[in-house]
Amino acid sequence: MASILNETLARRAFDKIRPALELMMRQAMPDRAGCAIVVAATPAIDPAPGKDAAHFRERCHLVTSIGDLSRSPYPNMEIALKKAEMSARTGLPTAALAAHHLLAGDTVYSGSAVLEGIVVACAGLEPRDDEMFSHWIAAAVKAEASRALAGYLADKSDADFLD
Repeated sequence: MASILNETLARRAFDKIRPALELMMRQAMPDRAGCAIVVAATPAIDPAPGKDAAHFRERCHLVTSIGDLSRSPYPNMEIALKKAEMSARTGLPTAALAAHHLLAGDTVYSGSAVLEGIVVACAGLEPRDDEMFSHWIAAAVKAEASRALAGYLADKSDADFLD
């Protein structure tokens, strides 16, 4: 086990709540065509080598979307990636970032969540709805990580350390 939080876990968590997110978009946000979603982590729980922003996407655990992003006039995937990068860099959701946290190239939009180091950012909805989806996904990732650890410990009941 290299890391409990990884691509497989993030995908599994997202797939569990994807139907609810899609239903919410259809019923409560019919004017929105799609939503970009990024799952990453702060360096405290994901000490990936290199801090180069150009390689941030490679360090993400999930980069996906629901709906049709091509119908939006905004570069929603790039915005979601930048929101996630900003939150991973600062450890704060984008709605909580003060002016002194911002760097050249940062997005002006909010809509991310940071839950105990799990970073999720969404783009394509209203910022408050991007933030809501981000919180839901982060909570799903946290629950899935807890489930994975419990399964690991059940299989290796005599382990003193993680593999």
